[in-house]
Amino acid sequence: MLTAYRTVSGNRNLVRLFFGEFVSGIGDWLYLVALLVVVYRESSDPFLLGVIGGARIIPYVLLSVPAGFVVDRFDRRVVLIVTDIIRGLTMIGLAVNTFLDGPVVMTVGLAIFATCFAVFFRPSMGAYMPSLVRNETELGPANSVFATLGEITFIIGPAISGLIIATTDLGWAFVINAATFLAPVIVLWTLPSTNTRAA
Repeated sequence: MLTAYRTVSGNRNLVRLFFGEFVSGIGDWLYLVALLVVVYRESSDPFLLGVIGGARIIPYVLLSVPAGFVVDRFDRRVVLIVTDIIRGLTMIGLAVNTFLDGPVVMTVGLAIFATCFAVFFRPSMGAYMPSLVRNETELGPANSVFATLGEITFIIGPAISGLIIATTDLGWAFVINAATFLAPVIVLWTLPSTNTRAA
């Protein structure tokens, strides 16, 4: 693993991309924990929590093929930027709804809406990363580092969410997640585009 880190550390574009996604990943896990707590707090219905879990899978089933088409036809960097901006704005909507004690159905709807754009994000990232490596031997270590950082965010994000739950309004969890989307957007804006077929 240390070899992978040393290999990738010399690629400034990858390091910057990973930093932005690491920050955003922490926000994502923070958000997921806060979402479940908000829904249960407002509804006290375990069944609704199960519905949320199932409903968040539906976009992947319905949109995976369109997402693949978009990734194949358009600049992956632009797709990543657009999906991050839309998801960040959706988090602001979730924060406002939470602060105002809005209807739980609005919370669920916004969460599903955000997931729709997450469907486009994942294949875009997978297709974009190879364009940043300097040679083929760097791609394996890059994937390894990216996966490891994702596992670390799984620890940090829920921990921060727990702190927010214990000390302040859960709406701030969505505000923080919205802010974390700025990191990858700023980074991606400075990275090279990909060459794709004309739309």
